[in-house]
Amino acid sequence: MDTKSPLPPEVWERLPVEAQEYIRALDARVAVLESMVQRLHATVQHLTEQLQQDSRTSSRPPSSDLPQATGKRSRREPSGRRPGGQPGHEGQARALVPVEAVDVVIPVKPTWCPRCQHPLWGDDPQPHRHEV
Repeated sequence: MDTKSPLPPEVWERLPVEAQEYIRALDARVAVLESMVQRLHATVQHLTEQLQQDSRTSSRPPSSDLPQATGKRSRREPSGRRPGGQPGHEGQARALVPVEAVDVVIPVKPTWCPRCQHPLWGDDPQPHRHEV
């Protein structure tokens, strides 16, 4: 017997030589496969570490970051309010130029109400002004 047998000596000696050779061949294959698994495990671990790197955790430029990783979350807790101007906030808008200082005035009067689709007759005493 060249190498240590995988079975107790009393069982090993009772086996035919062909079975002993077959068991040794299988034992050698298992050893090769185990070493391959160890190498693959090391490779997977290395690749996983590479995937977890970005421009903040390595010397790579920010342009090499994955698109999914660019979304940064705010550290503040959400306040529950919607973004934009809040109720009660004074708006900021440019003041309208007086009608006397305007070159051309084009009156635009709708014929139908945009909400209820009823026809509109008459004049509005305070029409909406829009400057371009």
